[in-house]
Amino acid sequence: MTRLLQSLGMLVLLTLTTLAVAAPLPVTVSLPPQGWLLERLAGPLVQGQVLADKGQDPHTFEPTPKQVAALAKAKIYFTVGLPFEQALAAKLPPGAKGPRVIDSGSTIEKIAMAAHEHDDHQAEHHEDGGDPHIWLSCRNLIHMAEVMGTALAAADPANAESYRKNQEQLADELAAIDREIGEALTPYQGATFYVFHPAFGYFAHDYGLVQEAVETGGKSPSPKQLNAVIAQAREDKVQVLFVQPQFDSKSASVVAKAIGGRVEPLDPLAADVPANLRQMARAIAGALAR
Repeated sequence: MTRLLQSLGMLVLLTLTTLAVAAPLPVTVSLPPQGWLLERLAGPLVQGQVLADKGQDPHTFEPTPKQVAALAKAKIYFTVGLPFEQALAAKLPPGAKGPRVIDSGSTIEKIAMAAHEHDDHQAEHHEDGGDPHIWLSCRNLIHMAEVMGTALAAADPANAESYRKNQEQLADELAAIDREIGEALTPYQGATFYVFHPAFGYFAHDYGLVQEAVETGGKSPSPKQLNAVIAQAREDKVQVLFVQPQFDSKSASVVAKAIGGRVEPLDPLAADVPANLRQMARAIAGALAR
């Protein structure tokens, strides 16, 4: 009986040890597009948490106490350069007690946050002075996946080969989407499309387009600025103004009505990244073709 109990005890111990080793790595990201990258890179190997999820505006986002508690227990926190991330990182346990905070865009050359040419104020400021909307670019996503994959492999060496293979496959997929979108938008190089919030700078940069924003500096435009946008939109013969669902579309609707155009949705935070990038390309091409 004693030997049987000892054997059962060893079996339980081995089972618990195996479960502990196989437990998914707790990882937090800031936005849904990062969540998509994490899922493609790691799948069930990680337990992911997306902070500003389900249509929340990252510019005004504040995490819940539950989210902060989960983040404090994470092994890695992947950031993109948004203001709320800096404030949140200051609340985390120091050193080895808290998660390793990694900028997933650390290898990306940032572009300036677009400011309206008629704006009297400075463009929206972020912690590194650049446009944080890095995920709206296939080329940037490839860099982000490499940074994230490398960090995951370092934190979980037993599965390093899986992360590497997934990262390579993801890079090939994103490169193919980049070529597809490039071909679709080639006829419109140099053209201007109008948006409410200037989130699409990297997308525009990749394909030789120009985005013109109604809102700048994180604020709705003044009457003077709004009139300037309307005048420019009329000159550019604009028919479509794209609005993100995270923002109030009142100012955009004023512009659209004044120019005899219409407002269309364009979501920079959709979780299905490939489908969203393709949809963005179709929508912008459709607006520019008119």
